[in-house]
Amino acid sequence: MITGKQILLSKGTELLRVPASRLMFVSSDGNYSNIVTADGRTHLVSFQLGQIEDLIGEQLSDDAELFIRLGRGLIINMDYIYLIDIAKQQLILSDCAGSWHELGASKEALTKLKAYIEALNSMGHEQQNR
Repeated sequence: MITGKQILLSKGTELLRVPASRLMFVSSDGNYSNIVTADGRTHLVSFQLGQIEDLIGEQLSDDAELFIRLGRGLIINMDYIYLIDIAKQQLILSDCAGSWHELGASKEALTKLKAYIEALNSMGHEQQNR
């Protein structure tokens, strides 16, 4: 969990500041992106998904690895992954306290995501057993 770090999106007359730990996902909407936070709020910003991906990398440095690009249309915070259902092409993000988002993704993207999380989990178990 990322604590104390903010993601800052500033363009023109608008500035959006989101605690990184509360950013659930970002979805593409043409030349715009929807920022979705754990309290269920959505904010449309005039940044393309690739620009937001770059900003996350610059502003969070090492903690940016918690955010993963999923296909062409999503950036997700892996802390909120609740369910991956490859057969239904479904990804559910939840904070287990009322915020629940069902997202669609390709089978290929979900298969890669599932394998990545399983690999991270097994590496974590190996480090704990040392």
